[in-house]
Amino acid sequence: MTTNTRPDSGMLAINGGPPVRARKKAADPVIVEAAKEEALRVLDSGQLARFYGGTKVAEFEAAYAAWFGRRHAVAVSSGTASLHIAYLAARLPEHSEVLVPANAYVSALSALIQAGLVPVIVDIDPARWAMDPADCARKISDRTSAIVPVHMYGQPCPMTELATLARQHGLTLIEDCGQAHGALWDGTKTGTFGLAAAFSLCCRKHIAVGEGGIVITDDEQFADTARALAHKGKGTGWFDYREMGFSYNMTEIQAVLGRWQLSRLDTELRTRAALAERLRAGLADLGLEFPEVAPGSTHAYFKQNALLPARLAPHRNAVVDAVRAENVGCDPSHPHLLDIDWIREQRPSLYRALPSEHRPDYGAHTAPLARDVLSRQICIEMGPGLDEEDIDDTIKAIRKVVITFDQEAM
Repeated sequence: MTTNTRPDSGMLAINGGPPVRARKKAADPVIVEAAKEEALRVLDSGQLARFYGGTKVAEFEAAYAAWFGRRHAVAVSSGTASLHIAYLAARLPEHSEVLVPANAYVSALSALIQAGLVPVIVDIDPARWAMDPADCARKISDRTSAIVPVHMYGQPCPMTELATLARQHGLTLIEDCGQAHGALWDGTKTGTFGLAAAFSLCCRKHIAVGEGGIVITDDEQFADTARALAHKGKGTGWFDYREMGFSYNMTEIQAVLGRWQLSRLDTELRTRAALAERLRAGLADLGLEFPEVAPGSTHAYFKQNALLPARLAPHRNAVVDAVRAENVGCDPSHPHLLDIDWIREQRPSLYRALPSEHRPDYGAHTAPLARDVLSRQICIEMGPGLDEEDIDDTIKAIRKVVITFDQEAM
């Protein structure tokens, strides 16, 4: 679709018009001076790793577990690493099936395959665009071992129903909270419903340390296993190699940043919620759809996800490109997992190790509602570090683009 100048919307920046913002404001982590000073003290000490005298990782783990009301936390090098060790520490049977929603970041699935587990793709519900318990129930088999709710963009999955389903069928529940720090389901923090929960701490998350991840649990044996897996499979001794492990350790500097970021998590959640409300109000008349949030629950707004009206769905990527050219933050949705070639075609060797009758169904009919939603979804930047002025510019940019595209469609 080509877009031209319209007097009531202005020429789009992507076509050579002036952008809403002269420069894009990066959604960078808010790092207070006290955090920088503490990081410098750690650098001066030379103790950059917990296994060489550092104490900051252990302090961060304790504070993180306490914020969620869980007994243990294991800090690691990335969100993907947190998922990997969570799946392994749960001791799920090799080649057993794990239910994961179609609207998930690819790591939720790739870490399953790396752990020798078979992902089964589940659809989403039409109102909240979160993992659908009814489709979960339909896809449970005698090979199913676990359910992995993924709270995408900060929208909590229906944890009451999913936790009940897991209990009824004797399944392990592991939450992927990579984008949902502090989201609530029916007044309860996501990350506290199952055996464990995995979080990402990378660049734009509510708690951002550059790269990093963390796993929380109440189960002491799980925590002990996860900690060993993250440190080369070691126990407490230097050469106590309990099993094959990985080098997933978090550094002391990351932990310092994480502890300070955690201290302002409540503020970050309030800010994002207020900005998201302002954004929705400013776009209310454009025909965009926003996800419903269940009563008593809260969206954490890693991004504000929204659906373009059906008339603009074929031009979703062009709309995103045009908004980005106005120098505000906007992305297309993460793809349906089965739109990723190597997943759909079952290329990893894991699938070849399965009997043909045990290979999962990854056909085009799998999770059709997710396919529709994800083809129309845009994801609008909400932070960190953004303010009301930034959101007002975002509103102006999206309005400018949608109005222009609408006029072109007439």
